[in-house]
Amino acid sequence: MLVAEGLSQIYQGRQIVQDFTFQFEPGRIYGIIGANGAGKSTLLRLLSAMEKPSAGRTLLQGKELTAPVPEISCVWQRPYLFQQSVRRNIRYGLKIRGWPRKAEQERVQQLLEIFRLEHLQDNWAPKLSGGETARVAIARALAPRPKILLLDEPTANLDPSNTLLVERALYEVHREEQTTIIIVTHDMFQAKRLADVTLYLSGGKLVEYGPSRIIFNSLATEETRRFIRGEL
Repeated sequence: MLVAEGLSQIYQGRQIVQDFTFQFEPGRIYGIIGANGAGKSTLLRLLSAMEKPSAGRTLLQGKELTAPVPEISCVWQRPYLFQQSVRRNIRYGLKIRGWPRKAEQERVQQLLEIFRLEHLQDNWAPKLSGGETARVAIARALAPRPKILLLDEPTANLDPSNTLLVERALYEVHREEQTTIIIVTHDMFQAKRLADVTLYLSGGKLVEYGPSRIIFNSLATEETRRFIRGEL
């Protein structure tokens, strides 16, 4: 279980995240939506302990996080792929964790199939298209079987075909492995399709949250209604 308690972040006197408190239950998909500058990406960095908050704390299984841990994997909006083949990129996390060779090979092959990358496995990763890069980065993050996957706009600027591939792969891994997924997305329809629970941030504050079927159909606040309608 991942718990945020009063997380706040201030950059140069500006409040980016303000008193964010929430409990992320295991094995669920969470969508985080909000306008540009709402604090969504900063919140992910705080949840992953890649940044130290100005106030508050993040706990994983009751233990405060002060540095990134293997149980949480992250993929940022502009992922960096190693100067290696696709297969070696996906294999990287398994190799440094000392997975047995056979188990390593089986896991890499499984992810190549799930993310439709078999035909690219020997290609030089930095030469891939944007959609292919996103799929390799997510597969690499999932390879060591993290408990939690944090995704920052994973399909930003992707065409509909690659977006669908990514969403289907994420859903398949989640269904099979019960990985908790927290996804920041500008695509409200993506949150509606994927997320069990959607959170709406505005001005660094958690304004509203709830089951996605309710958030998108029976909104509690006028601000959220205006955002969903495209007025904000």
